[in-house]
Amino acid sequence: MYETILIEKRDNIAILTFNRPEQLNAVSVKLMKELCEALRELKSDKEVRVVIVTGAGKAFSAGFDLGHGTSLSEALEMFCSFEEEHTLLEFDKPLIAAVNGHALGQGMQHALFCDIILASEKAKFGFWGPRIGGLCHVGVWILPLIVGRNKANELLYTCEMFDAQEAFKMGLANKVVPHDQLMPAALEMAGKIMKNAPLSIEFTKRALMKGLFSSELKSFLSESIRLLFNSKDMKEAIMAFQEKRQPIFKGM
Repeated sequence: MYETILIEKRDNIAILTFNRPEQLNAVSVKLMKELCEALRELKSDKEVRVVIVTGAGKAFSAGFDLGHGTSLSEALEMFCSFEEEHTLLEFDKPLIAAVNGHALGQGMQHALFCDIILASEKAKFGFWGPRIGGLCHVGVWILPLIVGRNKANELLYTCEMFDAQEAFKMGLANKVVPHDQLMPAALEMAGKIMKNAPLSIEFTKRALMKGLFSSELKSFLSESIRLLFNSKDMKEAIMAFQEKRQPIFKGM
């Protein structure tokens, strides 16, 4: 049914897998659209009570796909519509991220939308926005709530990668487990959640998510994303990526 996503159901648990392993599950516009469709499907499925999100192959997701024929204009409209963000915010069943490898940029932001993050000991995390002339538009409003303002500033300004243990120390990852125990640990966590009343969990999640994305913030982010997508720095970042070299940014 989907080209970039796999869905497997085990009793009352759904496992949603980003399925672009050759591209390290880089986030394309198609993946974003299919993710929204898949989440709407799982939300309406009364049998599904918890969803585990993971990646096929070596990575959770290596971030926004700068290559493979990505249409920047289509990506811009998708980002500025905030369809993906609203779909994730309105998803009222628990989401568990099982981070099996690199979770970078847009992939890291997908993990941030999950209620619980379990990390393989091989996992690597990082925010890429400014490295490609863009904006970590989810990180700027969710990350400070998790790690605090100063640590969020450091991560979003430097764009340095960090490992699973560092993610655990700063409270970003709930638990770090051996790589081959990641899915069993995620299934175990899902089982613990499912021992509780589904309606209570649903309303608890709704209460936790309520008011996270204000209209004022949405307006500012939309304007910022449009300006950055049309900047010379982003065009330079894409060209540098294609030419396999470091970009030369000029603040334009």
